[in-house]
Amino acid sequence: MTKNLKYFLITFLISLPFWWGTNLLERNLEDLFFWQEVMKHPQVFIAQVNFGGIKKNFEFKEETENLQIKADSAISVWLDLKNQEKILFEKEIDKTLLIASLTKLMTANVVLEYYPDLSQTIEISREAVFQEENSGNLQIGERLSVENLLYIMLIESSNDASYSLAERIGEEGFVDLMNLEAKYLGMENSHFIDSTGISPENQSSVKDLVALTKQLLEKPLIWEILEKSEFDLYGPDGIFHHKLLNTNELLGEIPKILGGKTGFLPEAKGCFLLVLETPKNKGFLINVILGAENKFEEMEKLIDWVNKAYK
Repeated sequence: MTKNLKYFLITFLISLPFWWGTNLLERNLEDLFFWQEVMKHPQVFIAQVNFGGIKKNFEFKEETENLQIKADSAISVWLDLKNQEKILFEKEIDKTLLIASLTKLMTANVVLEYYPDLSQTIEISREAVFQEENSGNLQIGERLSVENLLYIMLIESSNDASYSLAERIGEEGFVDLMNLEAKYLGMENSHFIDSTGISPENQSSVKDLVALTKQLLEKPLIWEILEKSEFDLYGPDGIFHHKLLNTNELLGEIPKILGGKTGFLPEAKGCFLLVLETPKNKGFLINVILGAENKFEEMEKLIDWVNKAYK
């Protein structure tokens, strides 16, 4: 414990009788146990003191009806500009579930962490083109930059583009980096088998995906891409290559969307991560849904409930 922290706690303890008055003796035993815990874990106490700003900004309305969300797992978190967070809604937040193409958010994270030159071109291979999917429309031998492929992967959820990005250093080595990053971020319920999300073994939890999103919020390019409902992509040769249409159907339907990523596998059902800017630019709302029959409907329901439930 630092000297300053010790002085703060001692001063705080000395001042308590003046705050509590004559009822102090009646609560003596309870307070003794409490302050023993404070002295053992001062960091937790200080965090709770600093957390007051979030509580003031997001006050729950007690009369709000409970949200019945039709998804296996869901979370809504407010993240303020000091990186403090408050959970506004939670359902099975630590449950390990399949995440389908939300996998591509970790793929993007690894690319931006380990690929220093986003202008470097990659030639699309036969293996990339034959990845299972119905989007992307990449051609064997086509040459696109790393940044081009990020646009295609995140906007259209292209497996071709995702595989091409991983193939630059080798799919196996790339996936190792994905799992290394997950460990670094404390994503205890996460494990990746491929870079695309095709595998029904790519797993995470909504809580882990919030941790990943916090990391991605430090990478502006991700959100410049994810906020676009459509995009005309020109390759490094200056020639028009692709018209990209975003898989996120809520763009333009809900105010202040910073960006989002969708996913679907029959085994995983609908998966959706959506980030909103809060009113007056005081932070971000991170919303994640896994295992939904209708991911867009459930996400709208979640956001509507948060808007009604919190002042």
